[in-house]
Amino acid sequence: AVVSTQSTGIHEVCLAFALGLKLFVDKHTFKQFVVSLSVFVISCPVGIVVGMAVVQNFTDVTLTKVVFVLKALATGTFIQVTFLEIVAPEFSHRHINQLYKMAMLTFGLIFISLVMYSIHDMPSTDFCKNFLPKPLDHSVGL
Repeated sequence: AVVSTQSTGIHEVCLAFALGLKLFVDKHTFKQFVVSLSVFVISCPVGIVVGMAVVQNFTDVTLTKVVFVLKALATGTFIQVTFLEIVAPEFSHRHINQLYKMAMLTFGLIFISLVMYSIHDMPSTDFCKNFLPKPLDHSVGL
């Protein structure tokens, strides 16, 4: 629980920094800046409470379905932000060779894929036990 709390805190700090930087770079007004960060600050604990409620109040079968939907939403959001908010603007600048950018993007995707593949193939270690999600036991109640 302590590792999860620390990692969530670090994650939220990184998100807050990225949001603040994006608002600053896009030259939003101070009012827009305060409103956006206020919504972010309020939504973080709400999301944590909803996540805790989902985990504690659903049966294994329902939990599996809810987790599936939430992971699908998170994945879709990640893909949208990655490719529409980060990668697309980077390729709109013509001052750096586009082929070089595509090569680095491909290298990064391959590298991360290999890292994720190697983590999932590792024997059970403390790292895997603490950080990777545990599969639900579907044999309960059969």
